Amino acid sequence: MRRETIGSCTLYLGDCREVLPTLGPVDCIVSDLPYRLESGGNTTGEMGGKFKVGTYDNSGKITTCDIEFDEVMPLLVPLMPRGHAYFMVNNRYVAACENAALAAGFRFHNWLVWDKSTGTPNRWYMKNCEFTLFCYTGAAKSIADCGSRQLIKCKNVINGDHENQKPVALMEHYIGNSTAVGQVVLDPFMGSGTTGIAAARLGRKFVGVEIDPEHFDLACRRIEKETQTDMFGGANV
Repeated sequence: MRRETIGSCTLYLGDCREVLPTLGPVDCIVSDLPYRLESGGNTTGEMGGKFKVGTYDNSGKITTCDIEFDEVMPLLVPLMPRGHAYFMVNNRYVAACENAALAAGFRFHNWLVWDKSTGTPNRWYMKNCEFTLFCYTGAAKSIADCGSRQLIKCKNVINGDHENQKPVALMEHYIGNSTAVGQVVLDPFMGSGTTGIAAARLGRKFVGVEIDPEHFDLACRRIEKETQTDMFGGANV
């Protein structure tokens, strides 16, 4: 386990199954959860470009992912006595994510939808949305902006530093609605650190965990850049 402190952000390089039991309480959880993806599906040659036969893997095998929702959810509930949690998944794992969260002790609020403004080629309707399980622990509390709707339109990150990088604005929307300045936001699968950047911009404390050393170093660099930008009063990038 490696620990880095950058401003109000504390970052851990390690397996969240080992790190989470060592942490103190947090006020909010925001995370793009890892899940298995099925490769292939273009056996007919109907799609071109990067999805054409010979370029896109058509083996139909499941990509590697060694952690399940029902492993991590029970580790998160004790860390948040009262607060909101946002768990992002694709359409295939909506039911599995919700079932694991409720079984662990989270309570259901809503399913939220992110319109990415871009679509993934598909023969059964292009995929332009991702889904967020919005749940809570403790006594229910309102979001800051009760005029917020289930659907948020936010431009997708194209050619980002991380293959699944989310827009900072999306994370700011969730964090801003569920926390106050100075409260602690946790991301147990922080990837390139987007949640941490959003938390820092909003004046929240951040705790992030990442198992991949390259992604961890990337998160450190991005959050360090954000912190330095804030210090000198320049525009955030």
